[in-house]
Amino acid sequence: MEMKTIVKKQSITTTHPDGDAAVEGDSSESKEEVGSPIVVPQTDANPADTLKPGSAIRPIVSEDEVRKLAERLYGIIVLEMCELVSYDDRNFMIQADSYVKNPILKSINAGGYVMKIANSLDSQDESFFDGQNDIMLHLSKRDIKCPVPVQNIYGKFYSLEKLAGSEHVVRLLEYIPGKVFHGVPHPDRLFYQAGQFIARIDSALKSVDKAKILNRQSIWMLENFPKLKDFIYVIKDEHHKDIIEQVLDAFNRRIVPNLHEFQQGVIYGDFNEHNIIVNKKVADSKEYEITGIIDFGDVCYSRYVFELAIAMTYMMLESNDLDTGGLVMAGYSMIRIIPPHEKDVLRVAIAARFCQSLVLGLYTATVDSSNQYILSTQARGWNMLEALWKESDKDIQERWATKSSWISKSSLTIGSKLQHVDANLIDLNSMNREYVL
Repeated sequence: MEMKTIVKKQSITTTHPDGDAAVEGDSSESKEEVGSPIVVPQTDANPADTLKPGSAIRPIVSEDEVRKLAERLYGIIVLEMCELVSYDDRNFMIQADSYVKNPILKSINAGGYVMKIANSLDSQDESFFDGQNDIMLHLSKRDIKCPVPVQNIYGKFYSLEKLAGSEHVVRLLEYIPGKVFHGVPHPDRLFYQAGQFIARIDSALKSVDKAKILNRQSIWMLENFPKLKDFIYVIKDEHHKDIIEQVLDAFNRRIVPNLHEFQQGVIYGDFNEHNIIVNKKVADSKEYEITGIIDFGDVCYSRYVFELAIAMTYMMLESNDLDTGGLVMAGYSMIRIIPPHEKDVLRVAIAARFCQSLVLGLYTATVDSSNQYILSTQARGWNMLEALWKESDKDIQERWATKSSWISKSSLTIGSKLQHVDANLIDLNSMNREYVL
């Protein structure tokens, strides 16, 4: 992996391990010195607040500030660093010197760390970050590979820091090696495994304490899709705007009045191609398998049908093929049976997620023109949304069912034995399967 040393000040484009693209880092020096930990104030912010038009929430932070934060909060000296792609937050991969001044941190993680600096809106709800940390630790204990939070010198898993006049939650997580799903070869088997993997995460999260995220609200939650109407002004193409309005109408008619009918639980909430970690099955193989998951910024208490819809959205977007949805459904159904009334609304829910991604991507570009990551899938996204919306519920369900049936009958090696099946979700912790991480 290419990384830049902390003493180099030029801005360069770097890569994720094994060639994954990362965004350009901000090499500018901040005029404001990073001070001591601030006293956490009582905030009037409502945890139920969601993004409002015109809000600039992404952290403004320099590499020098990141270095100082790492040393002051975690007692580690940064040797090299690079910025990773992110939407509203700032994420920095760092390699640290073996010498550590943190009595809690006994040794340096050889793979490095990721310093995550949360946006100012999410940072108003600190309990949400406690919830994220609990979830990551919970999944790690159940053999689902994900980042593990690191305690700072005060014994805390995060701190609230003032950066460029705004308060941001700062955390350090152990880095998960591998490639992201985006960009590696995608045989049908991998999309099938993606469906299994997200259902497996939800199964494991059944036993997590949901109290700290129960009131979590975000503009990205599909329950909040109707709020997207406040952001439609960024769409200049009248045809695109018409599609968005049609999807909003369908969602309000067919899903909102029936929300109480859909099973709820703690969900991951953002199963996209940049958050899924893959590695080669064996060193000299060309085949990849899903080995982990990163970025828990969208975990929430929501509907399982929305989790499936989100996963299908991004997997279809990655493959540029609507039929891929059937592969995801087939894998997902191995772990959780999809009730008929959930299948009936999948097309609308998936279209809603496409709309969120496209509209909020354009909106974010208006307040942060330097973040090209958010516009990376615009052209393909509009084409996929149009193609999906032209399909009837019946036709698209038949296409997915055909693809699902085909992959289920193929020679795909799953390497698993189900020991107990629940009509809703099953516990996979005791399962002997090829894909256990």
